[in-house]
Amino acid sequence: MCNAQFLFPFSRLNTPTPIVIRPLQLSDSPQLEEFLSRLSEESRYLRFLAVIHHFTPEHLAQLTNVRPGRDVALAAVTAGQGAEEIVGVARYAGLSDPHRAEFALVVRDDLQGHGIGTKLMHMLIDCAREHGLHGLEGLVLATNHKMLDLMAHLRFGVMPDPQDPTMRRVVLDLTAGGITNAEADPDLISFL
Repeated sequence: MCNAQFLFPFSRLNTPTPIVIRPLQLSDSPQLEEFLSRLSEESRYLRFLAVIHHFTPEHLAQLTNVRPGRDVALAAVTAGQGAEEIVGVARYAGLSDPHRAEFALVVRDDLQGHGIGTKLMHMLIDCAREHGLHGLEGLVLATNHKMLDLMAHLRFGVMPDPQDPTMRRVVLDLTAGGITNAEADPDLISFL
């Protein structure tokens, strides 16, 4: 499932172009750069937790490089006639605990609220389960209410970050047991 393409048309969008969710590839760097540069400053800040005006080739390579067996990166792209356009990206990167990973998600500003992020996250969670992960976790700004609402909808636990009161840790248990606050990884990858 994680290596196949999935056609997922969105009837609520104001375009007849369906969305395809597929693995993000190294060759997607130019499209990824275009996608990221078109995000609002707020969306870039909420995604990267930093002000970024320009993405270097090294940063783009880091975002498109997927370590086999450790990372997964999915792109939601337009599937109409003409060149593909990235409209959303979800990814996870393995942490030091080989059974856990940190995730990140971003959707183009004008398409937020149409279900793209939810579908990307459902597929990312399915990939994590397929790869035998026990948990996904991430850092979200406490003021990013849209993302925190999505995480609650997806049944992630939301807890204050003990290292930074402006952040929230979101944790999804992929096993029968539960991930407690004490089990959340204190060293999440800030550059994911």
